[in-house]
Amino acid sequence: MPSSTLDDLLETYTQVSVRNRAILEEFMVIARRFHQHGIAFIVLKGADVISRLYGVRGARPISDVDLLVHESDLPAIDRTLRNLGFTQQIDGNPAYASADGTLSLDLITTLWYLDQQELASVWKRARRRPVDATTISCLDTADLLIYLTAYTVIHRGHLSASFAHDMKLLIEKEAPDWAVIVARTRQANLQVPLLHGLSHVVKIFPTLPIPDNVLATLGPTRRHERLLAWLLLKLVTMEPLPEVGHLLLFLTQPDSNKIGWLKRRLFPSATFLSYRYGPAEQLLPWKTRLSRFYHLTTAALDLIRRVLRRLTTAPARGPL
Repeated sequence: MPSSTLDDLLETYTQVSVRNRAILEEFMVIARRFHQHGIAFIVLKGADVISRLYGVRGARPISDVDLLVHESDLPAIDRTLRNLGFTQQIDGNPAYASADGTLSLDLITTLWYLDQQELASVWKRARRRPVDATTISCLDTADLLIYLTAYTVIHRGHLSASFAHDMKLLIEKEAPDWAVIVARTRQANLQVPLLHGLSHVVKIFPTLPIPDNVLATLGPTRRHERLLAWLLLKLVTMEPLPEVGHLLLFLTQPDSNKIGWLKRRLFPSATFLSYRYGPAEQLLPWKTRLSRFYHLTTAALDLIRRVLRRLTTAPARGPL
């Protein structure tokens, strides 16, 4: 390998390492403060896997810290973060940024594919592990594998390089119980998305110990599952399709929830609007709702055009 390439790789690694270290060190302050105030949290995505699977800070970039928290703790979290100099950001969920902009915190109170009883089980199964001078809670192995795959395939709608590497390390280092994964996947009705994600990982890393019968078990059997598998094959590839996750989140809702899901997006609660639009929503709520409806309609039409273009012109580049 040319020395210039090695220099570039070293420089990239160093930059990522410095950035990740600053984010994680500031988050550790937050974690300790949350422990002091009895605020429970589960660390999600990159902030979990970077220390859990990679072991070195510069191996994978992280941009923020995502936490699963209890909705009842949001007022206490708000007070704690504001006392530490954080400011609330305008977003669809509670989000905060540190005074110097080093750390962004994104908070969620649910996992969209679970009901309240299933979510409670996730909390009970959460693992505690030491990180630096404190401890954090994280998803257990099966829940992490399902969450990373569902988030990548459905929510993000893009098979990124970091996803494949995260899954490779998770499977190699934590030896998932595949029977448990299949059972929880069926419970959440995520068989087709999980098959799509795992098939991509196997394509990138063909020697990974994923049993063939697991992929066969997750295969589509009903017509709507086969249609979803085809759509994922066309739409969820290594080439991003902007905003396609919104469509996939709708399509993967149970039929009984689809209308309610649309209503909540078109006519959201005042709490959601306050997070998403800030003080403007409180001053002129009717204007905010009307403007939101217009922009959502416009965005939906743009998304439909992009999807149709992908479906009719792009070859299938997915994992199946």
